[in-house]
Amino acid sequence: MRRTGGLTGSFPRRILRKFRGRIRISRGFFGTETGVFMSDSSSSLTVVIPCYNEADNIPRVIPEVLAFCREHGWRLILVNDGSKDNSAGLLAPYASESCRILTHRSNRGYGAALKSGLAAVETEYAVTIDSDGQHDLKDVGRLLELAVAKNADMVVGCRPVSDSSRYRRCGKWIIRTFAAFLIGRKFRDLNSGMKLYRTDTVRDYLQLCPDGMSFSDIILLLIASDRHLVLEESITIHPRTAGHSTIGLHTAKETLFEILNIAMLIHPQLVFSRIGTVFLLAGVAWGIRSYCYTRNLSTGSGMLLVTGCLIFMMGLLGEQVAQVRRMLAKQR
Repeated sequence: MRRTGGLTGSFPRRILRKFRGRIRISRGFFGTETGVFMSDSSSSLTVVIPCYNEADNIPRVIPEVLAFCREHGWRLILVNDGSKDNSAGLLAPYASESCRILTHRSNRGYGAALKSGLAAVETEYAVTIDSDGQHDLKDVGRLLELAVAKNADMVVGCRPVSDSSRYRRCGKWIIRTFAAFLIGRKFRDLNSGMKLYRTDTVRDYLQLCPDGMSFSDIILLLIASDRHLVLEESITIHPRTAGHSTIGLHTAKETLFEILNIAMLIHPQLVFSRIGTVFLLAGVAWGIRSYCYTRNLSTGSGMLLVTGCLIFMMGLLGEQVAQVRRMLAKQR
């Protein structure tokens, strides 16, 4: 006999289907979650802020950000990345329908916090900003307006050049130059903390990004390498008044290693072809010199030519593997 009453009846079932996906449970895949999100089609932007040991900045920064988001009808996601201070306790009171708080039980890294936050976004666009109060909230509106006007997939907030020290500017120049070699385009500020994304686009690449500070660089290279529309817009940076930056020499080394890894993921053929060309040209030059003096091709020139051909073949194979890996990551 078919039951028509209770939760299994046709009318309640229709109600459940209607609201399915619009209410989030209190514990998610990426960590403990506080607050409930009701989907609202009028909200087009979610602000994602990672927090790690920011107890000095939270009382000053978060109320202002939350008020600004409510004024514009935006959503806010705060990700506590296993802070060792009182950040979790300070964030808890802000949980509401318009503000969700995600908590990692242990420190998993800046990139992991952003991945958790971006994966939980339900609006068309998402923007990431830092929790130290250095970003001007008015810039968020400008980035959103530019993205909507140009139908962009990503907008990078570019900081003033004078904001960095001489050593950091030198390191950034090296990373930008290498990145331009990989994707054929230069960006002014690869590791800016303020980036606006089209949510559907950025989710395709989260699985490929690292959990550390180099997330900011890698996500930009991945999206740009697939020829998505990426724009740049200048932003204002305020002086940091509390806490300290976690970016240092180890971050630069981590980023360089990650870019080398991503080179093998984005365009391995490009890298191998350059190296193979060097070996081939060296083999040809050695062979010509040897033939001019001895009328014979030397063993060394032959080995260089063979090595160059093998490197080219490795590049072709790597290109196929990279395409398969990226396709599988997008399907997850």
